[in-house]
Amino acid sequence: MPPKRAALPTKERALFQRLIQEYETKKYKLGLKTADTILKKFPEHGETVAMKGLLLGSTNRREEGIELAKKGVRFDLTSFICWHALGILHRQDKNFEEALKCYTQALRIEGGGNINLLRESAFLQLQLRNYPPMVENRLTLLRMQPHLRINWIGLAVAHHLAGSLDAAVRVLEGYENVMRDIPDRNYEHGEVLLYHASILEEQAKFQESLDLIEASSPRIVDLKGKMEAKARCHAGLGEKDAAESIWRQLIASNPENKRYFAGLLSLLGITTETADQAQAVEVFRGLQADHPKSTAAKRLALIYASGDEFATQATAYVKSALVKGVPSLFSDLKSLYQDSAKQAALEQIVETLRLEWAPASSAPADGTEPPTSYLWALYYLAQHYSLTGDSARALHYIDSAIAHSSTLPELHMVRARVLKRAGDLLGASAAMTDARLLDGQDRFLNSKAAKYLLRTNDTVEAERIVGLFTKPDAPSPTYDLNEMQALWYLAEEAEAFLRTGNLAMALKRLGQLERTFQEFWDDQLDFHSYCMRKMTLRSYVNLVRFEDGLRSHPAFVRAASVALGIYTTLYDKPDTPAFVETKTDEEDPALAGLSEAEKKKAIKKARQAEAKRAAKAEQEAADKKKKAEEAAANGEVVDDDGPKPDPDPKGLDLFKSVHEAPLEQAAKWLRFLQANAASSEETWMGAFEVAIRQKNWLLATRALVALHKLHPAHPELVHMVVRLKTRLPDLSAAPKPIGSVIASALETIVPADKPASVVFTEALQSGSATPEEVLGNARAALALDRTDEAVQILLSLPKTISPATQPRALNRALKTTTVARDLLATIAPNSTAEFDAAAGKTFPLANAFMSTSQLEERQKTTKVAQQAWSSAPVEEEANGHQPLL
Repeated sequence: MPPKRAALPTKERALFQRLIQEYETKKYKLGLKTADTILKKFPEHGETVAMKGLLLGSTNRREEGIELAKKGVRFDLTSFICWHALGILHRQDKNFEEALKCYTQALRIEGGGNINLLRESAFLQLQLRNYPPMVENRLTLLRMQPHLRINWIGLAVAHHLAGSLDAAVRVLEGYENVMRDIPDRNYEHGEVLLYHASILEEQAKFQESLDLIEASSPRIVDLKGKMEAKARCHAGLGEKDAAESIWRQLIASNPENKRYFAGLLSLLGITTETADQAQAVEVFRGLQADHPKSTAAKRLALIYASGDEFATQATAYVKSALVKGVPSLFSDLKSLYQDSAKQAALEQIVETLRLEWAPASSAPADGTEPPTSYLWALYYLAQHYSLTGDSARALHYIDSAIAHSSTLPELHMVRARVLKRAGDLLGASAAMTDARLLDGQDRFLNSKAAKYLLRTNDTVEAERIVGLFTKPDAPSPTYDLNEMQALWYLAEEAEAFLRTGNLAMALKRLGQLERTFQEFWDDQLDFHSYCMRKMTLRSYVNLVRFEDGLRSHPAFVRAASVALGIYTTLYDKPDTPAFVETKTDEEDPALAGLSEAEKKKAIKKARQAEAKRAAKAEQEAADKKKKAEEAAANGEVVDDDGPKPDPDPKGLDLFKSVHEAPLEQAAKWLRFLQANAASSEETWMGAFEVAIRQKNWLLATRALVALHKLHPAHPELVHMVVRLKTRLPDLSAAPKPIGSVIASALETIVPADKPASVVFTEALQSGSATPEEVLGNARAALALDRTDEAVQILLSLPKTISPATQPRALNRALKTTTVARDLLATIAPNSTAEFDAAAGKTFPLANAFMSTSQLEERQKTTKVAQQAWSSAPVEEEANGHQPLL
C-alpha cells in the first residue's frame, strides 16, 4: 500500500505555496531554504521532497535532483505535483519516454484538466511520434481554450501529421470561421491560409485549394508562395495555359531559381527520360531569349540538349565560364558525365579551347581573351581526366597550371584530389598542405588539409591544423569540433584510428557522431512550440518529415557501416586489443645531447609540471562549477558552465563495455538503419553480418533477399549465399513457419537444392569478372574453407584491370584492389609482394602497393617537385612569353 499523504499544517502549507512561487520566479536559492524549513518538521512530505529535487535539477545538480524527485514520488504516489516535478527533470535530461509517463500519470491524478500538463504532454507525444494520444490532448486543449488560435493550429497539425487530412481541413475551416477580425496582410494568418491550401493540394483537391487562395488573396503576405501554389493547382486541374503563365512570371522575377524552371518543364512534359529534344530545345531557346543573363536557363538546357545542339550550347556556356575564371565549372557540369556522349563532347570542347588559348599560339587580334582562360582550361581538364581515371594526363595538366601560377590555392587542391584518386595519399596530403599554406587564414583550406592528413592516419598533425580555428580555451580541438557537430571530422578520425588499430578511439568518435544525430533529433522539441507560435506551418511539417528520415543521412550510414565492422571484429576475435602500441625511435628534441641522468631528471620535472597543470585545471573546473551553481541558485542565467572533464579520454571504458556484448551494440545501429535507410545496400550487408553471427537465420535470409532486390547483381551476393548455405541448419527440423519462410525466400535467389559449392563454381565460370566480383568470389572461397583457392583468386584480381577498362571504373577498381590486398595480407602475408607488383603496374601512384623504400622515395620526389614549382623559371617566360598571372 502506498503511504498516505500527510496534510501540512497551515504554516507549512503557506511555506509550500511560497516554495512553488520561488521556483516559478527562479529564486532557487531561497526555494531550497524554504524546502529545508518544511522538511525539518516533515522529512517525508513527498511534494516538498520532489520540489527540492526540481530545484536542485535547475541548479546544475541534475542527478541529485532526479533521485530526490523519485524519492518524493515514493513518499506520495497520489500527488500530481510529484509526478510533474519528476517529468520536468526527465524532460530536461532528454529522457522523453520517462517524462511522458510522468506527465500521463500526473494528468490521470489531476483529472485531465491541467492546461500546462496537456500542452507539455502534446509536445512530448509529437517528439515521440505518438500521434493518436497527441490528437486527443490537442482536442482537449481546444475545448478548454477555444479562443486561443494556437490550440486550433495545434489540433490541425496533429491531424495532418497523423494522416487525417480531412479532419485537419475541418479544423482549419473552423479556425478561419472563428478568426474573422484579423486585418489584411497579417503574416501569421496568411501562413495558416497557405498551410490550409497545401493540405488540400496534398489531397489532390486542386480546385478547392485554388478557390481558397483566390478568396484569401488579400490576406496572404507570401506572394511567391501563393503564386507557386496557384501554378501547381492549375497544373493539377489540367489548366496548362494558366499554370504556364504563372511559372513564367516567377521565372521573370528570379531567372536563377531552378525550382521555377523545373515547375515549367514538368508542366510542359519535358523530363530527362521522355523529353522530345526538339520541344526542349525550342523551350530553352525562348527562355534564353527572354532572360539572356540567366545562367540557370543556359545550364538546364545542357541536360536536355544532345548532339550538335549540345555541342553548340555547351561551347558557349563553357567558354564564358572559363573566360570569367569560374572555379566551380567542373563541379557544375560533372552531373552531365553520366551521359558518355556529353562527357566526350565536353572533353573535346575544353581541349579545343585550351589549344586555342595556348601561350604558344598567336593571340587574338582583338585581345578579348585574357591569359587566365588557358589556366582555367588546364584546371578544368585536370579535374576531368582525374574523374575519368586518366591520372597521368590529369597530373600533366595540373602541373602545367601550377608551373604558371603556383600561388593559386585551387590548383594545389585539384592536384591533391588527382593524387588521392590515384591512390597517392601521402602526395595528396602534401599537395593540400601546399594549398593551405598559400592562405593560412582560410578555414576551408585548413579543414581540407586536416582531412587529407587523416587519410594518411596522421591524427596528431590533423588535430593541430584544425586547432588553428577552434576555441583557444577549449580542452582540445577535437572537443570543440564535437561541440560544433563537425560530422566530417568525427567520421574521418574514426576511420583513421581504425586503420591504425586503435579501436577504442574509433568507437569513441563513432559514438560522438551518433550522439550528434541524437542531438539533432532532441533539438526538435524546441521547434514544436516555436513554429506553432510563429505559424511557419509548412516549413514545420517539412522539418518533422525530414527528421523522420534523419538517420538515412550518408554520414550516419557511413559511420554505422564502420561501427558494425568493428563490432563483428570484436565478436570474431574477442582478444583484439583496444589499441596497438606504436613505438618510435625518434627522440624528443628537448632531450637531445643530455646524459641519461639528466634525461631522467628532465622527464621527472616534466611529469611534475604536467601534474601541477592537471591539478590547477581540475581546481579551476571545480571553482567554475561552484560559481555556476551559485548563479543558478540565485536565478541568474548561466550561458555556459564550461567544458566538463572527459571521464574516458582514451575510450578504454567504452571499449570494455562494448567488448562484453558487441552484437547487442551492433543491433542498436541496425535498428536505426533498417528504420531509416532501408534503401541502402550497407544496411542489409551489415544486418546479414550481425544476423549470421547471432544464428538468426530468418533475419539473415531477410537481409539477403532485401539486398538482392536492391541490386540483383551485387558482387557480394555469391559470398553471402555461400556463407548462409554452409551454416544454415536443416530446415526440415525447424519450426514449420520459420523453415518454410526461409526456404521460400531463398528460392527467389538460388534453388534450395543447389549446394553452396555449386553456387561458387557457377560464379567462377560466369563470363563477367570485374574486380568487385573477383573479390566476392575470393570471400566465397574462404567461406568454403578453400584458402589456397582464395589466394589464387585474389592474386588474379589485378589482371582483371586492363588498359581497356573504362576510365571511371578505375577509381572504383583501386578501392576494391586495396581491400583485396588487405584481405590477402591476413590469409597469406607472403603473397602480398606478388600482388603489389601486379597492382603497382596498373596503379603506379598508389601508396597501398608500395614498399617502405618506395614510399620514402616517393616523399623525396614530392619535396623536390614542390621546390621546383616554387623556384624554377617558367619555360614560357624563358622563351619570351609573358606569365599567365
